[in-house]
Amino acid sequence: MYLLVFVLSLAAGTLGQQPAWGQCGGSGWNGRTDCVKGYACQVQNPWYSQCVPGTASPSTTISTSFTTSTKPVTSSTSKSTTTSPNSTPSSTNVQYLISFGDSYSQTGFDPTLSLASSSNPLGNPSFPGWTTSGGPNWIGYYVSQFNCSPVYSYNFASGGATTDASLVVPFASTVLSFVDQVNLYLKSAKTPGFVKWNAANSLFAVWIGVNDVGNSWYSSTYTTLVEKIMNQYINQTQTLYDAGARNFLFLSVPPIQLTPAVLAQGTSTVNAEAAAIKQYNAALKSRVGAFAVANPQAKIYLVDTMEPFMTALSNPTAYGARDATCFDASGTTCLWFNDYHPGMAIHKLVAQAIRGTMKGC
Repeated sequence: MYLLVFVLSLAAGTLGQQPAWGQCGGSGWNGRTDCVKGYACQVQNPWYSQCVPGTASPSTTISTSFTTSTKPVTSSTSKSTTTSPNSTPSSTNVQYLISFGDSYSQTGFDPTLSLASSSNPLGNPSFPGWTTSGGPNWIGYYVSQFNCSPVYSYNFASGGATTDASLVVPFASTVLSFVDQVNLYLKSAKTPGFVKWNAANSLFAVWIGVNDVGNSWYSSTYTTLVEKIMNQYINQTQTLYDAGARNFLFLSVPPIQLTPAVLAQGTSTVNAEAAAIKQYNAALKSRVGAFAVANPQAKIYLVDTMEPFMTALSNPTAYGARDATCFDASGTTCLWFNDYHPGMAIHKLVAQAIRGTMKGC
């Protein structure tokens, strides 16, 4: 018995006071700046303030963010069956987010330095970390705004990562592949003082594939390569399962053919890369389903990132951008941070989609 959930929906914005660890200020913020009882709005940086434990102080609150749509995207859920409460952990109990990926997820976390705490749910560096969004990425939004209770991040994502460097070579030899990231996590987990999670309170998230597709879509052996990539992808997932992980979140490859960098290469490239993404995501969905059948205690969530990306790209002015192709390092005035990485608005939509998938938490 297994539960396999495919949700493409976005959750509506929270009404009333901002929740614990929620955003309450920052450059451009037009939402509530007061927090629930026991929490105060504290400035983290010029464009992000967060509800943290404490008493409100006028000096730590600023009127601040950017507008996001609360219109729900059509959702669909696959046929599923549920296991007993003892064997299937609940997504609402997530306290630890252990993640793997590439530059779309990186925060610069170093497992040998400060670990996640109430003052910084990312551990290190300071929130929102070293991202490619101009501010928080989806991980930052998930742990600080789209959570029901404190969630601490242990993020092993490495910019430029591929699933396996021996299959698709990254841009530099120093980049940690998904394989390397899992190995680093397993090594870190044995270190005294590292997070002691359990099956019920942890969520293992993987968002990788942008570089696997982007660096190989033109290959004459792409179809065979995708199968090899998926073999390694599932091998690493199985390794995490064998280490005790039971809650898994997978994110598909987004429409990177619509990044300014790819659009500049012309229609034929855009169409070919779109077809390669479709093939990769179909393989991911199939293999994740097979993994779920083989591991009946796993609870698996697969988010189609096409939905949050297209929500913004189809209506850029609603998110403060003049069009769907401009990019700006501020991460707010355009939908893209640079010509290949989404800005904060899209990352926030991705986090909303995850929250919808996780049934609110």
